[in-house]
Amino acid sequence: MPVVTARFVDHAWRRGCDFVILDLEDSVPRHLKAYARGLIEDAIPNVSKGGAEAFTRINHDSVQADLEAVVWPGLAKVAYPKTEHAEEVRLLDTIITRLERERGIRPGTVEIGPNIETAVGVANVFEIAAASPRVREFGATTGGYDLSRDLGVEMFVDFDQFVYVKGESELAARTLGLRVRGAPFVANTTGSVSDPDRAFRQAEAARRCGFRVSGGGLNPATVDSQNLGYTPPDEDVCDAHWVLEQYQRLEATGEAWLEVESRVIDRYEAARARDTLEWAALCAERNREKAEAVARTTAAMAEQAPPQK
Repeated sequence: MPVVTARFVDHAWRRGCDFVILDLEDSVPRHLKAYARGLIEDAIPNVSKGGAEAFTRINHDSVQADLEAVVWPGLAKVAYPKTEHAEEVRLLDTIITRLERERGIRPGTVEIGPNIETAVGVANVFEIAAASPRVREFGATTGGYDLSRDLGVEMFVDFDQFVYVKGESELAARTLGLRVRGAPFVANTTGSVSDPDRAFRQAEAARRCGFRVSGGGLNPATVDSQNLGYTPPDEDVCDAHWVLEQYQRLEATGEAWLEVESRVIDRYEAARARDTLEWAALCAERNREKAEAVARTTAAMAEQAPPQK
């Protein structure tokens, strides 16, 4: 969200987000860039009070000034647009390291999220992903407007014109042992960023493909849909318990696999079932954290409100 739009920032904590990206880049007009930098320090605790992590997206061409303005206690990640070379990531790491030391932030706290948005960046994805231990997740959920322009391709089509970009990014992340940020293709031919049904379908498809990290969205109307789509439904949780029960039977036999109700049960299916249950538990815990944070904030605001006449 644009940090210069106060009503967005002030209500972000109510949205149920896992993270909020305070934007200094495309959503902020050039003549407001300096003003926007001065808003980040206060916006970080504001958007975090509902349990969300606070991220910022800085500008590619004003790294020093932007980092000086955004690296404050409570910031979880800096998103760096149009990353093209590993040296850029290492420069960010150097500056962030100094600012953490100067501002009393535990060393290594602030992550770096390189965004791949040019052909040069695509060609260098492995080096970029490996450039700093602050890069802890990596990938490409969509190509985005900037990559579309750079490659000279249409943005809103009914086929995946960015499949190579996403594949290369995912392979780099998996090779380096990073969390993978990715999503399968779900057509968006209208350009809408506020369609909750499409957001749900894409999140659900991502979860079924094994992705656990989302690129987020541009409209709060999609937050609940994404949260729901990434969360295993009750029927999947029940099925995972069933698979593990059958696998216990299999282990007792000493065989490598077992067919039950036309389904093959083996150690691979058991591993998938455990992953489903672990992910469901993490989702439930995260939802509790956010709900409790919203409740605390709501109660505190009610106590501070002036008495009604």
